[in-house]
Amino acid sequence: MAITRKVDTDVYCDICGKWVMGWTSNNDGVSRAWAAKYARKKGCTVGKKIICKEYRIEKRIQTCSIQQKIGSAGRDSDGTCMGFGGEASDEPLEKCKQCIACTSYQWKEE
Repeated sequence: MAITRKVDTDVYCDICGKWVMGWTSNNDGVSRAWAAKYARKKGCTVGKKIICKEYRIEKRIQTCSIQQKIGSAGRDSDGTCMGFGGEASDEPLEKCKQCIACTSYQWKEE
């Protein structure tokens, strides 16, 4: 009788419970450090709690100081904020471009 080992590694958001990613392997599993690295690449925060990218965006939109002063900005089809344009052009403000909830934010590839 042979003994086999199957290892499943799943990453879930601790706040909303959404499944972020997972691996299935024989004999070897994925370490927590590697799982954390790949979760960060997907836009999650990893520490005491894992927080998914979608929840981070939603929370940032709720706490946006510009939206609290001016009003609600438009939303893109994926739920990200369209940002507020400047007086001279429709391009988002510099503060909006640096916000993770803005459509024009450039996520860094590691």
